[in-house]
Order: sequence, then C-alpha cells, then structure tokens
Amino acid sequence: MKLAARAHQFAHILDQAPDGIKILSLDCFDTLLWRNCNLPVDVFAELDLPGSAMEARIWGETKARRVVPFQRGEDEVTIEDIYGNMMPTASKADVQAKVDAELEAEARNCYGFKPTVELMRAAKARGLEIIIVSDTYLSKEQLRTLIGRAAGEDVAAMIDRIFCSCEYGSSKAGGLFVPVLAALGVSPAAILHCGDNPTADVIAPERLGIHCCHLEQFDAESEQRLRLEASAACIVDPTTRITVPAYQPHRQRIALREADDAATSLGHDVLGPVFHSFAGWIKDEATAQQARTGKPTKLLFLLRDGYLPAQAYLARYPEDAANVAMVEISRLTAAKAGMTDAKAIEDYVLPELDTGSSRVFARHLLFDEAEAERLGKLPKTQFAAHIAKPDVVRGVAQRSGAFAGKLVSHLKYHGVAEGDSVMLVDLGYNGSVQNLIEARLKETMKLTVSGRYLLLRETWQSGLDKAGFADHSRYDLKLLHALSESIAIVEQLCTLPQGSVVDYEADGSPIREENSVKSAQSDVRSMVQQACTAYCADADAGFITAPASDTAETRRRMATASLARLLFLPVDSEVQVLSDFDHDVNLGTSELLKFVDVEAAAQGLRRRGIFYIKNALRMYLPGELRQHGLPINLSIFASRRFGLDLRKTDFDVGAIQVPVMLMDAAGQHVTIDVDAVPTIEGYYQALVPIGQAQFTAGIQLGRIAEWVQIEEASFHQIDEFLDAKAEEISIPAQVIADGLEDMGHGLMQCTGGETAFLLVPPPSVAPTGEALLLSVVFRPVVKRQKVVQQQDRAAA
Repeated sequence: MKLAARAHQFAHILDQAPDGIKILSLDCFDTLLWRNCNLPVDVFAELDLPGSAMEARIWGETKARRVVPFQRGEDEVTIEDIYGNMMPTASKADVQAKVDAELEAEARNCYGFKPTVELMRAAKARGLEIIIVSDTYLSKEQLRTLIGRAAGEDVAAMIDRIFCSCEYGSSKAGGLFVPVLAALGVSPAAILHCGDNPTADVIAPERLGIHCCHLEQFDAESEQRLRLEASAACIVDPTTRITVPAYQPHRQRIALREADDAATSLGHDVLGPVFHSFAGWIKDEATAQQARTGKPTKLLFLLRDGYLPAQAYLARYPEDAANVAMVEISRLTAAKAGMTDAKAIEDYVLPELDTGSSRVFARHLLFDEAEAERLGKLPKTQFAAHIAKPDVVRGVAQRSGAFAGKLVSHLKYHGVAEGDSVMLVDLGYNGSVQNLIEARLKETMKLTVSGRYLLLRETWQSGLDKAGFADHSRYDLKLLHALSESIAIVEQLCTLPQGSVVDYEADGSPIREENSVKSAQSDVRSMVQQACTAYCADADAGFITAPASDTAETRRRMATASLARLLFLPVDSEVQVLSDFDHDVNLGTSELLKFVDVEAAAQGLRRRGIFYIKNALRMYLPGELRQHGLPINLSIFASRRFGLDLRKTDFDVGAIQVPVMLMDAAGQHVTIDVDAVPTIEGYYQALVPIGQAQFTAGIQLGRIAEWVQIEEASFHQIDEFLDAKAEEISIPAQVIADGLEDMGHGLMQCTGGETAFLLVPPPSVAPTGEALLLSVVFRPVVKRQKVVQQQDRAAA
C-alpha cells in the first residue's frame, strides 16, 4: 500500500492502513522533528566556526563523505567524522565540544510536529510498536536525546527502537531497510513507514514490500514561497545565513492549511505571519507604554488600512477587546483638524505644494468651494504667500478647530476619554495622521499619544513618539524606502469595503465618500482577510512545544522577509489575485489606479530595456514583471534595497550597429553607426542624437534586416532620459517609410532591399535650447546574414 497525506490528514492515516500492521515506522527530520528554519543547514549559522559557519560546516561534511568510504568502506558518516575531518589537528575534546554545540543548536531549533505526535499516540492506542528510521549522521543515542529535548520526553518514550543510517553504513535509499527488517524479524507487510522524502521514504521501502505513506509537507507554490522568503531574508538582512538561520516559525502552520485557493493562500501564508507578528509587537509596545504612563493603553487602529491589523490583533488577543477601537481618521480629516497655527499649515502644505494641487490644498484648509477655486488659479508662490498671512492663518485655525471638535466627538464615541493614554496603530509608513493631529489631541483632550506602525520610514524627524515593527532602529533607510514603494498593495488588502471618511456629523458619526471599488475586489479581499485572521487565531497549531529559537525577534525577522518577498518576488497566484485590484488614492478624490498592468509594464521593457526598472514608478512593478522571470525582479529588489548606482550603459550589452544618415536643413549630411541595444523579446533600441532638433534621421534598417517590426519612435531630452530619477517626457515622432512595406501591426518587409530606411524629421515643437535624442525601438524579425555572422563572432 502507498498513501500520500497532507499535514492536516497525517494524524489519521492509520484509519486507511491495511490490516496486519504491527509497526509504525517514522522518518525523523521533517516528519517527527521539524526545524524552525528554511533548510536543515540553516541551523549551522548558529555555530561558532570561522568565516561563514554554514559553509564551513557544509565543507566539513563534504570532506568527510569523500574520505570515509575509503577509510571504512561505508557511505554514511557520523557527526564525529564530520568535525574530525573539518579540524584534523584538533584534540578529541575540541571535536567533542563542536559536536555538543551542534546538538545544542539542533535542540534550540527543532520541535515536534503535532500531527506526527498525534499519529504516534493513535498508534500506541492500537498497540503498535513505533520505530524511527532516519538518514542522519547522529547516533541513536544522540537522536533519542534530541527528540526528547525538542518534542518532549513523553514523545521519546513512545519510540521503541531507532535505526540511524550512520550506524549501518548505508542510507534508506542505499539499503538501510534491509537490516531494519532483519533486526525487527517481521514481514515487510507488517510495517507502515511514513516520511517526507519520496525516494528515501516511499520508493526505497516500497521495493521491499513495506507499506508507505508520503507526508506532503507543502504544495509546490508554498514550497516556492518559503524558498523565496529565505532568499528575501538574506537581502533584507545580510547577516541571515551568516550568523543566524533563515528562521521560519510559520512553516508548521502553513503546512496545515487545508484550502488551496489563491486568496486563502495569500491571506494565510503571507499576511497571516506578518500580522500575527505585528500584533505581538503591538501588545509588547502597549504594555511598555502602560508601564511608562501608569495608565491602560487604548489601541486606536486607524481605519481604513488599520482594519486587518485590528482583526489580526483581536484574533490573537481576544481578551484585549475592551482596549481596542477602530477609529475612522483619514489623512484628509486629520489635516482638516490639525491646522492649529501657521507652522502646522506650512508643514502640511509646503513640502508637497510643488507637485500637488493648490485647489486641493485650499479645500483641505477648509476654504469654501468658490474660494478654493480662486486660490487654485494663483501661481503657487502666491498661494504659499497667501496662506501664510496672519488673518488667513486665523481663519484656517478657527475652521480647523471647529472641525476638530467633531473629530473629538468621534473619538469619545469610541471610548476615548480626556487624559487617556492612546496608541495610534496603522500600516505607516510616515505616520502622517499622527503628525497632523497629535498637537490637537494633546491640547483638546490632554491625551498621551504614541504611534506604532508596521513600517515606519520618516523622511524628516518629527520628534513624536513613533516606532515601527520595521523601522530605522532595526533596518537602514534604503531598505525601509524600498519596502514603502509598493506598500499600497498591502494597504489595499488591509482596508475595509467602504469609502474613506471625509467629515463627521456633530455627534462624531463618520461621513464617508462613495466607495468606488468594485464588489468583486471586496469579495476577494474578504477571503484574504479571513484567512489571515484564521492564521493569527491559531498560529502555533503544528507545535507540540515551540522551539527555543521561536522568539519575538525571530518572528519579526521572518515577517519582514515575508513582506519583502511579497513586494518584490511575488508568485503567480498572488499576481493573479491582485491583477483585478484598483487602488483608491484616498485624499478626497475619486481617482483609481490599477495595481497590475502587465502589458504597460511589458511595453516599458520593450521600449527602454532593463534600465526601465530604474525609473518606472508604478503601483506594483514586480507583480507586473513576474511573467518575465525571476532575474528582472531580483534586479529590482537588489537595486531598490541597496540603492545601487546602476546606469543605462551598464545594461547595454549585445548591441548591433545600425547605419544612420543625419541631414540638416541646408542639405548637408553625414552617416554614422549607432549601437542598437537589446531590450526584451528580441527588440532593440537605437538612440540617435539630433542636437537641438537640428537633424532629420534616416534609419537604414534595410542594411540589417529583411523583415523588421517597429515598436516606437519618439524624441527625448537627453538629460532627463539618462537621469534614473527624472520623469521621462517623450514626444512622438512622425516616420516616413522608404522601401518598407507595412504589413500591419508595425511589421514591415524591406522591399527596397538594403536601401530601405525610416525617415524621421525633427519634432515641429521641441523644448528650446535642449539637446534631443531620437529613440527608435524595433525588432529585426529576419536579420541580414552579415548581421547574424557579426553576432556569432561577438558571441564566440
């Protein structure tokens, strides 16, 4: 008999076992004992070895496995063999000290997997014998001790016999089950062996007639997520896998998930661990604040984005419900309530006035519609001067004070009393609401105010009591900035299916703008949120006892890596979930932005190449580029996280030369060779300097191709085009085909042979005094033979 069982089914597999089973045989690692990390070798990061402990320990084992077969004629090694070969000049005492340290690290990171322990108890209730058959360099005494420490002595006591590969000189796949059968003296049909490795735990014993059950730890996408999370952990914090493992205390709970739909997986496996850990941090921060103030801390989760964090907190700490409130304070209402004086007005308006709308700011300052319309037409310098006038400031402050009275009523409705100690809880990343209203709340309600955020990346130091689950006390600002760039996807997954609050009634009841997000999006989001809170309510379901390495700090490391992985290295199902999502800007406008526009992102790559990722400011660029493979998203992640100084020339490789004739207005001309560099999908980009709109360009495409497809022709200012931080502005080019027959969709046949060319006149309207580039993006569908030969020579 051969069975396969997911983790949530594993405890009950004896119900399907054939009659006559007398012995339950279990693999040890990843079946009975799981580790609190991504890979078994992650544990080695905790060892005190020179350099990178993981590599040193791996190299030591590699050497031992090469040497021992010639020394003893055995394929398996012991842990003493490993350290003896790693440190050939060390004393026996020193070798033993290293062995003991590794066993201690294993005990710190291992735990008993609850479904397997429940299976063992079911086996004992049926009168079955239990054995362990393990591929391991540990002796049976060492392994029994480890099981007792990690899973409990009661679990170790249920094990009747242990068979370790290193004591028999062969692995399970290499024949270990033969001496196991001989030692037990039973028919193979009397044994049910269970394990996670298809070769060692299914194929090998099945050949001998032993009944088998394959424990399927994870589905393929979950396994991929966990690997990518470990990789993300190394990029987020480079000490990962150098001095600490890639911790993954959520592995056991992910394995127990039953539903396989994409929304549930995203909520349970990704957001669940993030917000479970965030809730634990909020609990600790609230406790610390209470110790400082001597008052209970009222947790005010700011809706809309604070909805899921609040639900996650209540799922983990239902006993705290009396101290939790979900209050509706948006950035807009905070701004309207927070204009206490000239400095508050200046701090709010001036940093964003250059790129913002004067009319919108006037509305936020509570001018009536007619006055806002008039002020919106002023030059921005005049607008700034106007709102700084003392009489204008007094009027704004008076209107803001009246608005603040309604906001205070809203807080009182939610149980906030004068003199309370409150904590504003939100996703972040700047704490704008706290910046805007803290002074007002202290003045009008005498509140003690703090702010705690999932991600805090202040671009200027507010001096307020703020902290972030991920903030500058733990991470550098480059990382925090990188994480904040696509945080809107997390915001949208956390929010409520209702419009943002724009005002309050006199009694504090919220007045909301119309909810413009479609119901289908709300339904999917609800599934994600329910799965997240289900995780938070029972995050430790797979533990018998949590491992010693499962601390708040290791959970924070895991959660930050999980968040970074979602933002930069999404899997296919996550992109599918988010592809139909829109983002509402939430500043008193009805503007919606599409999260994932795969074709627009692909067009950007075709037209600008990999360099496009340097200055593409999109909602979720990694999600849009997922279809183009991992290398691009890894480039985005590394570039954003480390602020790498990568320039266009660094990406320009594999160019082909295109002859271009440049002609001025006087009829003079010159022919130059221009490098056309690859972008994606076989496209190339040729950049032709045309001075200050001085030259007409003749792109001699017939010299390089028999068939060619034109994607784009456009003009750009040189300085802006080459500046990764500048907004790119393009001017469409008008092209004239000579000797090129258009077959549709930009595909052209060079009927004029090698003389075929595109004629591109300079733009009729161009920036005065600015040097321009002509960008021509094309795909040589059928290349001239000489071009193919040229590329072959370059490749050789």
